[in-house]
Amino acid sequence: MVRSTGDVRAYTFLLGAGVALLAGVAIAQQSPVGAMFADDQKRGSAIKESFATGELAPTAAAKFATRIYLTGGNLERAFDNPQFRPDAAIVPTNTDLMLDAQSPATQQVLVARVRKQTAVMGDLQDQIAARRKQPSSPQNSGGVLGIGVDSFVAELPRTGSAPADGSFPKSVCLIATDFAKGGAIDRRELFAQDRVRKGVAGCLTALDAAGARSLVLPLMGAASSGTQTKDDAFQGQRVLKECRLMNSLAGIALGIHDFAPQRRNIREIGIIQWDQELAEMFDMPKPSSLAQTAYRQYAAQIKVAFQRGLAGQKTTSSDIDVSCNAIFNPQ
Repeated sequence: MVRSTGDVRAYTFLLGAGVALLAGVAIAQQSPVGAMFADDQKRGSAIKESFATGELAPTAAAKFATRIYLTGGNLERAFDNPQFRPDAAIVPTNTDLMLDAQSPATQQVLVARVRKQTAVMGDLQDQIAARRKQPSSPQNSGGVLGIGVDSFVAELPRTGSAPADGSFPKSVCLIATDFAKGGAIDRRELFAQDRVRKGVAGCLTALDAAGARSLVLPLMGAASSGTQTKDDAFQGQRVLKECRLMNSLAGIALGIHDFAPQRRNIREIGIIQWDQELAEMFDMPKPSSLAQTAYRQYAAQIKVAFQRGLAGQKTTSSDIDVSCNAIFNPQ
């Protein structure tokens, strides 16, 4: 049957409207971590080489692939934007589970937001008080939690508590990465990849069991925001930060690998590299040619740590092009 010009125009309009509607639905249904990753890429053109993705193959328990995003952004955006807010997050804390402590600084991204919900903050403090009554870890270094290996899962809030409507996920897993008064920066052996992988795998397992489908975490245990006081060879040098960050990512990726076989619910994980730190390290957004070359080398090497970790392989000094013996092989 031959359509009239009017029929064709009407059909074309309806088809176009249908495509637009489907596109709108796709955007609306985009997963929070995937949506943040896409938006971070638009915002972070100067650090475009810092983005990468990986995938965990389906298993008998999880008949879907889990997407891993390495993004350049910040944890605050993941919490504050409802479109990006995941079900859960892994956040660094201190060995004493002291929420008011200044170390580690990233903890305050969560605490500052939860504190605005008085009932939720009170419930979180009650959960921590109950954890303190339990036996301490044999690897606790004198606190409630052992650095790198121990974690604590909290609901925000627990079922039956006052409902929350704040800028934070439904549940968090806190991993000890420092002492309440700081100082772990001088204890590099505490951030061995095998320790971090254990803590991350434990958090992922617990949050997955709680039903989380999406999750984010920052690079942790890198201690890159402080100045090391007992490292004359590297103090103040950018290469020290590079090595710490690569070591941190390597441990996190190993933890994801260890968790992968038993996962049931988690469909996406976002690992956040702090964009401001990258900007400061490499004079972004207008780096010199030397800084730009250094950035490209770093971005390539951190992806090696990311890919090796997801494959279950530790990253060593021989796997990268800069000297990181003091970080990867602490004495």
